Formats: sequence, C-alpha cells, structure tokens
Amino acid sequence: MLRYAVIFCSIILPFALYYLVLLITDKINRKFPLITLSLISLILLICSLIYFRLNTPQATGTYIPPQFENNKVIPSKVK
Repeated sequence: MLRYAVIFCSIILPFALYYLVLLITDKINRKFPLITLSLISLILLICSLIYFRLNTPQATGTYIPPQFENNKVIPSKVK
C-alpha cells in the first residue's frame, strides 16, 4: 500500500506544492506552468518506479505454472 501512496504523491506533489506557493506568496501573475509541472511529475514517477523495481525482493526458485490434472486445476507455485 505504501508503494501506491508514493506513486500517487509523486504525481500530485509538484502540482500541490505549486498551488501552496501561490497561496503563500500571493503572486499577481498566476500563470499555470502545466508542461513544466507535468515533466517534473513524470520524472518523479519514473524515479519512484525505478526505486521500487530495484528494491523489491525477487522470488527465488523455479516457477511451476498452473496445471490441469484429474479434472482439477492445480495452482501455480514457486519452488
């Protein structure tokens, strides 16, 4: 669940921070840099996906696919 929260935050965080900075500084020119914020969000998303790919433990062993024997499906497993 933490993985989904980090991915969601990496997408929303640049837009939320920009909005908070606008509220705090009360700038007159409120031009919304959509492309810049989208690129920052995309970079954060790619970085978080790479992080989770490199730090997730990989299954060790041999994968045995599901099999059909005696009119029953035997589920897959890793040995």
